[in-house]
Amino acid sequence: MIHLLAILAAFIPALFWLWFFSKRDRYEREPKSLIVKLFLWGVLSGPWAAGFNDMFGQIWTPLIKGAPSFGLFAVFLFIMVYALALNEETMKYMVTGNSVRGDPNFNEPVDGMIYMTSAALGFAAGENFIYIIGSFFGVFQSAVKAGMPAQGALTQAFVAAFGVLAPVRSLITAVGHVTWSGITGYFLAKHVVGGGSKRLVTVGVFLAALLHTAFNYPQFLGSILDPNAGFFNRFFLIALVAWLIGLIIYFMLLRRSLAASPFRTQQMAGAAPAPAKP
Repeated sequence: MIHLLAILAAFIPALFWLWFFSKRDRYEREPKSLIVKLFLWGVLSGPWAAGFNDMFGQIWTPLIKGAPSFGLFAVFLFIMVYALALNEETMKYMVTGNSVRGDPNFNEPVDGMIYMTSAALGFAAGENFIYIIGSFFGVFQSAVKAGMPAQGALTQAFVAAFGVLAPVRSLITAVGHVTWSGITGYFLAKHVVGGGSKRLVTVGVFLAALLHTAFNYPQFLGSILDPNAGFFNRFFLIALVAWLIGLIIYFMLLRRSLAASPFRTQQMAGAAPAPAKP
């Protein structure tokens, strides 16, 4: 039952965001089948990314703990967090790029952002499911070990997982993945539709990973320096500022992409609106 609730708590908000962001593509909407495929590929890319993250974390964590000074500790931690973010952004790009490469539907600048957004939301839904389940059973076991009655432990675990973590991750983390991957999608379209160098895609992935790191790094730092600070703390507020900056950049690029759509030009010239793709 808890697993089913976790699936619903993770996937229903992600599907809402998928609908919301897909609607931003106002001039020529993408085929629903392609959007769903990219969403599912995003879900499947999660375990792949998680496996690498776990392996890299086990290798790098001893270096962080053994750092001889706070400066090196901060640098080593940043390198690890950036590598984890780069891994996730690369995985989302790979499943998207392999799915839309050569697809005739990829014919306007905004398409790259919509495609990457779809995969990012699938990735976020799978990731959120894992975090929600982990939070529920983690809190429950800790409460029981502390001597709390089983019913009280269940209540505490439910509130922590479904009342706090699930809503926060469904809003902040899911939209964060959209903004980071959407930036990659902007550069992907610059390459595919605009005819730019493929190196633009690499720039997009690295920039997305940097913004992803700006969100994750304060939280990693806070969990180490002040582990008893609670969920909402000064480190989380710093991460929230980085999240907001990413969101602003995303919508700026989205607006620019829509303005460059050839179908927008046709509509402004008085042509009939382009129908949705089959």
